[in-house]
Amino acid sequence: MRFSRHIFAYSILALALAASLAGNYFLFEKAKLFYAREAQVRIEPISDRYAEENAMVRSQAKTKPRIVMFGESRCGMWRAYPARNWGDVEIINRGIGGETTPQIMRRLEDDVLSLDPDLVILQMGDNDLKTMAVLPGTKSKTIELTYENITSIAKRISDRGIQVIVTTIFPPAPIEILRTPLWSDEVNESIDLVNRRLISFSYPRVQVADCDPILRQGKYIKPEYSIDTLHLKQAGYEALNSGLEDLVKSSLAKSQSR
Repeated sequence: MRFSRHIFAYSILALALAASLAGNYFLFEKAKLFYAREAQVRIEPISDRYAEENAMVRSQAKTKPRIVMFGESRCGMWRAYPARNWGDVEIINRGIGGETTPQIMRRLEDDVLSLDPDLVILQMGDNDLKTMAVLPGTKSKTIELTYENITSIAKRISDRGIQVIVTTIFPPAPIEILRTPLWSDEVNESIDLVNRRLISFSYPRVQVADCDPILRQGKYIKPEYSIDTLHLKQAGYEALNSGLEDLVKSSLAKSQSR
């Protein structure tokens, strides 16, 4: 009996050690990723990832309504699941993973306005808000800056006579255990606060699409739509393509009548 208890105790210790090692490895990899991104921003504050593609787009005549999707990774991943139900349109995706709204704003002229779009769809803000988990005391300032940057981008596009759809920040999934040291309940609260302000935002040629009725279940994104805390799988994008269809078509109709 004593031998069995020892085996059980050793097993618990081994599991605890394995969990600790896994957690430390996760945090180490995250630290490397954050350092790499910081270094990249220092070297290249404004990404020119799409420079060649943009030049090609500008060199060709536009033959159908052009939609530019602009933002961070959740916008960028939309590229793999283009909407077939939005009509005969050209969809150009200019999402870059990891970017915050100040970085995205710096790309606006080259990656959006220079491409002569008829409609721009925005998805951004989560990378800004999740920083408050590691920068305590910044909640109010981060919420305000995120809202101001998103709406400033929308206004600048609209002021060029272009239709805009601002999609609300997608809800997160339940937090993975290994991510908890890098997350805070304030992030979830802040997403809701920014979204409520966005929904009440009004400006010429700008429509706000509340994505919660499409994606949300309770406090989180529907489990069948998420691949991790922040990112969507194919089913999520297909739900968005369907849920946004009428708004996209009506915005394009307004664009064509200008």
